[in-house]
Amino acid sequence: MNHGIRSLALLMPLGVALLNSGCTNPPKSLGGEVGFVDGYLDATKLNGLMSDPSCAYIRFYNARRTSGDTQGTVIAIATKSSGEEIYNGTTLKYKMYDRISKGTTLVVDLTRAEAITRIGYVKAANEKSYAANFTRADVANLITSAGCNGVKLTPERLATYSMRMAPVKLAGTSGTVNPAPPSIVCTEPCPTFCGGTPSYYINR
Repeated sequence: MNHGIRSLALLMPLGVALLNSGCTNPPKSLGGEVGFVDGYLDATKLNGLMSDPSCAYIRFYNARRTSGDTQGTVIAIATKSSGEEIYNGTTLKYKMYDRISKGTTLVVDLTRAEAITRIGYVKAANEKSYAANFTRADVANLITSAGCNGVKLTPERLATYSMRMAPVKLAGTSGTVNPAPPSIVCTEPCPTFCGGTPSYYINR
């Protein structure tokens, strides 16, 4: 009987250690250190972001929906030409892609603090956190092209990590990349290129 108790006592710290290990080491992204696999946004959501007359760019951050989200996702926000994000915490928020349903993208509206938390999940997994800016004109060109009703974001490896944006046809629960117009790569991602005011980026 005593031997059984001693064995149980020895096993308990191991169980606790394994439990703690799972909590402190989030699972790795399916995309590797790039931190996400892909993300989508439909034309309606993008037009909503671009409806502000001061919008010059759409900025995308890689993120996780939860700490254990190995698929990863993107968070979108409109920005001014200065790089300042167009956000007021009520009617103007960050939009996090969740999934495609009935040919549209379902998103979660986030406050700045909530967006920072989702980006922090990527950092906690020791993966790369970065942002990519695409001009309003480029985004509009993709979503108004024939057969397209949204965009797809995927990781792109340059000297550092960035994103590629491609026009897509969203239908049902998936999106198909259109061959034209050609996809676009953000050549100046942050970090590395973070504009004149790096504090405008919430992944810094």
